[in-house]
This record gives sequence, C-alpha cells and structure tokens, in this order.
Amino acid sequence: MRVRTALILSCLLAASCKHAETNASASTAATPPLGLSAFTRSAQVETAKLSPKGTFVATLSEEGGKRSLAFVKLATHELTFVLKPKGESTIGRFHWANDERVVIEMLDHAGDLAAPVSRGKLYAVDAMGRSERPVFGHRTGERQVGSHIRKPSPKAAWGFLISTLRNDPRKVLIARTSMWGVGDRVADVYKLDVYTGLKTHVARGPLAGASFLTDEDGELRIAAGIDESMTPRYFLFDGAAGWRELRRIRGFSSQSRPIGFISRESALYVSEPVSDGFAVYLVSMETGERKLVARSETPVSGTVEDGSTGRIVALEYEPDLPTYQFLDAAHPLSRALRALLAASPNEHVRIVNTTDDDRKALVRVYSDRDPGRFLLVDVGTLSAETVAEARPWVKPEAMAEMSAFHVPASDGFRIHGYITLPPKAQPGALPPMVVLPHGGPHWVRDYWGFNPEVQLLAEEGFAVLQVNYRGSGGYGAAYQEAGYRKWGDRIIEDIIDATRFAVRKGFADPKRICIYGGSFGAYAALQGAILAPDLYRCAAGYDGIYDLDLLSKVGDVRLGRIGLGFLRTALGEDRSALDNASPARHPDQISAPVFLIHGRKDQRAPIEHAEALRDALAACGKPPEWLVESKEGHGFFDDGARERMYGRLVKFFKENTRPAATSSR
Repeated sequence: MRVRTALILSCLLAASCKHAETNASASTAATPPLGLSAFTRSAQVETAKLSPKGTFVATLSEEGGKRSLAFVKLATHELTFVLKPKGESTIGRFHWANDERVVIEMLDHAGDLAAPVSRGKLYAVDAMGRSERPVFGHRTGERQVGSHIRKPSPKAAWGFLISTLRNDPRKVLIARTSMWGVGDRVADVYKLDVYTGLKTHVARGPLAGASFLTDEDGELRIAAGIDESMTPRYFLFDGAAGWRELRRIRGFSSQSRPIGFISRESALYVSEPVSDGFAVYLVSMETGERKLVARSETPVSGTVEDGSTGRIVALEYEPDLPTYQFLDAAHPLSRALRALLAASPNEHVRIVNTTDDDRKALVRVYSDRDPGRFLLVDVGTLSAETVAEARPWVKPEAMAEMSAFHVPASDGFRIHGYITLPPKAQPGALPPMVVLPHGGPHWVRDYWGFNPEVQLLAEEGFAVLQVNYRGSGGYGAAYQEAGYRKWGDRIIEDIIDATRFAVRKGFADPKRICIYGGSFGAYAALQGAILAPDLYRCAAGYDGIYDLDLLSKVGDVRLGRIGLGFLRTALGEDRSALDNASPARHPDQISAPVFLIHGRKDQRAPIEHAEALRDALAACGKPPEWLVESKEGHGFFDDGARERMYGRLVKFFKENTRPAATSSR
C-alpha cells in the first residue's frame, strides 16, 4: 500500500468565509494549541466523506465552536465551496444524497447554552455552492406529495437522516419526530426530496425511540429499540403489511440482533450469543434457513459491506484492541483494508464511506497515540493519499501507549480495562494514578484509541486506569445485565479490584491514587471513595449523579416510560437500598478531598445532585472544591470551559498526590 502524505485539503482547514470562490486561496493556518489546550481543544477535522461517484470529498472542520463544511473536486484538488453558516446556526451530521448534493442536520446555538442543539432543520446544498436551501423544519414549512401548496407545519418536528437511496438520487430517507410533549416519541419515516423539500410517507415506527436499518439500496427494512423492561425489540418492515416482530418469524429468536439486510437475497444477517461467545448467521426471510457466517469471543462492533450487494465482506470486533475477521478475503475492500493495516502497524483502519462502485474509499487511520488522519484510497491500485488530520498539532511519538488487561474480580467475574502509563515517568519511580471509570453505566464502554482526556492526564505525569466493569456495553447482554441493580456495590467493587490489580502489577504508587469520572463515572468516583477510603487519596466528579433517589424526581431520564423502565430495571425501586448507595446521603463516610464540577444547564444529571453532595459535605465540615459553568450542560462544550476545568482538575490531583500530602494520611 502506497500512502502519499500531501494534505490535499490543507487549503481549506482555515477557511473562514461563508462562501469560498472557486479559485479561493489558502489562508494562514491557526496557531497550534499548546499546553492543556492541545488536549482540550476540539478536533480540527471531525470527519470527511466521499461523494457517491468520487467526484468530490467533503470535510467537516471546527474552530472556536463553529463548524464549516468544505468541498474539494478530487480531479483538480480544487476547493469549490465552503459552507460556514452565519448567526446561531452551525453544522451537525451530513450525508451525500447524490454525487453533487449533501443534506445537513443543522444545529443552533441558544443564548443560554454553550453546546448547539437540534431544532430539527435539514439543509441541502450542492458541492459547487448552488441550490442552497432548507428542505425540512418547522420554520420552512412542510410539503407532502399530493399537495401543490406549501403549508406551514402544524407541529414542530425534528428531522434526522437515516440513509441515502441508491436508486433515487433526488431523495433521502429521514425520521421525523414531533417536538410536542415530553418523554417517549415515535418517529415517522419519510422519503425527502433534497431539492424541493417534498416528502413521501413510508411508515410509522413500531415503537418509541427506534433506530432504523436499511438494505443495500437504502430502503427501510428493520426498526430496533428497547421496551420498558430494557428488552431489545426488533421489527421487520413488510411494506404495505406493516411491521412484524423479528422474534416471531421463522429462523429468528429473541436473541437475534440484526446487523445487515440483503434485499436481493431476502436474507438478514444477525448476531447471537452462543455457548462459547457469539455467532453471526445469514438467515433466509422466506424459509428460515440459517447459515453460520462467523464465530467470535465478543459481539460484532462493525461491518464492511459490498456497496452493490450488501453482502458483509468483513466483521469488526473490539474485545480490547480492534480487529477484523475477513469473510471474503479476496474482495477489493478486504484487500485494501489488509494492505492499510500492514502499512500502518500498531494502528487501526476504519472505512468512513466508499463510492457506489467501491473503487474508492475514505478511511480513518488512528491509534491510541494518534488522533487519526483521513486517507483517500484507490481500492484497485492499493494507493492512498492523506486528505486531512484530525488534530494536526498532536505529535503521536510523544503520546502515551494504552495497554489492555483482563482480570478476574474478587468474585471471579472477568472484567476488562486499559492502563496508560505517563511517557515521561522517571525510571524506577512509581507514578501517581487517576482511576477513570466511564459513564453510562450501561450501553457504554471504554475503547482503545486516542482519548484526549487520558493523554492530558498522562502528559501531566499520571498513569490512567480505565475499567470496563460489569454492566458495561460492548460485551454482550449477559455482561451488561450483570451490572443491573449493582450500581453501588458490585460495579464499584470491580473498579476497586482493577485498581488493586494495577497496584500489584507495579503500574502506580499505591499511596498516590485519585479517582475521577463523568456522569455515572462521577458517581462511581464518590462511591469508590466510600467503599475504599484506604485506596483513593482524592475523588472528583464531573456532571455526576450523587443521590440515586433524585433520578426519578429531576432530569430527563424520568420523562418517559422507557426512561422510568430503565430506572426500575437497572437501578431498582428499593428506597432503602438507593439511600444506602447514594454518596450524598453518606458524607460522613467520605474522607478523601472532593472536587465537584458541573454544568448549570445539565438536564441529564441536574445540578441538584452536585448541590446536595456539596451541602452535605459542608455540613460535615468537609466543603468540596467547586466549579460550575453557567452555560454548560451534560459535558462541557466550550473549549475555554474545558481548559478551565482541566486546569483546576490537574492542580487538584497534583496537590493530593504529592508525596508530602500522601505521607500524612
């Protein structure tokens, strides 16, 4: 695999005008960030995508919280257009609808919230800058096939892209969800004309909060969601006959998880748990016949499909480090992936998208030390050239290596995780460590790859421990369900067990360990400080939940039947047990210094959680350090807010892990 390193999109990374002329020249690149800001600043390039025939590449870039979408004609490397919305609007996800036109999910900056929010608007524009217009949203009105009169929408709605349509370059498939009311919402699926805004109704979803899977042509086939008991539900779309639940169709069971649909063969790929791991089957929709395709230790995390047939040519897994299983090793995409992996040792390669004929591919190459670069690949000749770098200021050779581990917990349950050691550690000296439990706790896990937060802490001299405790996603239903109703005890004990494992392995100084996390990870940090006061020198929580009973009283989780069902199933309803597992109810048991960080606009974990813990600690004579950002929600969006937060957080960790500070405890 030959890889040319010239950045063919370097001319547009600093583009700041709304419309760039065809012969636009490059402007001076922004000054690279230094210090903490090298890690707190958002990626310069978020993604890049090829047009269906390979005529253009579009790149989504960000600077100062504002995004721009730039188009380059690949034959000439000519910058044809840059879209940088004015005013409140900015750019969210985008898809190529055809070889010349993209559809964009627009976001808006509200005055009292740092992060942009979706108001349901879809916008379309050509790669040459022509026919720029909104095509969906309550401010633009809605038109439906059969009506020649443009009428204002009677109901405000969100519009989200599902897929493009191979056989209809004028239309895309979208999900329309009403903004009225609160809680659970059922989406309607439409085909939307990306030139006129006309839409044709396809189906109403079979359950609230569903996501949708399409076939090789982009046509609607599967709806997936969960019910009030957190049971996964899958439905097959049967045209005029409507929806049929998959588990009631011959050849499928309640354990069958769809991962791909081939309409020309009337067959569905499913992943299922088996006695020794997981298996992928290709199941005939007509006869129920099942063909074993692959077996693995962990569930499938991604697929590589032939663009014209929909057949899966490779399966991706992430047991710890990501890997592929090639089902059709001779397929051009498999050959290209294998060549790229061979040319990029210690890195992973993931296809972003391909042309319709699979002759060109846009891929992302990344590692634990490299934030990633986007390559344009000629699949036939096995040659590639760099399109853009995600964070060009990061020097991979100076970053820390992330290593995976597997260890039995104290009750024998096998847990997984990662350890990252500081690159500048003194030989023979044990570094301080930050234990960093992830949020969720369910459907979420930590992955191998570049993590700016982990690298920031490693750069500051800390080892970093990440634990995929029981209850985490990504390892199958049984692994996740093992954490249900175990939030305050067994999940936390997994994190403690992993911490003690890291100490036994000599990864860190046992007297200089702090614990910190966000959302559920913040809860785990404070609960860990209660259960293992001898282990953690300090604890910090970021947008955390600290009173489990509050989850059913404040915040957006409680606003629908599915959210309430989640709380019943995953957390439980025993008020005594919830009180016993709530850090805010037991401030007297927290001996470590505490730092609480929160966004005042947080709707997922409202600030009442942090205030309850702050006040309880203060009443015990142990007031925590306190940082609140008035315009931030669940996770800080503004680069400046993140830099302020990490500046204080690093200072807090260093003050509490100094040898002098730890020797007195």
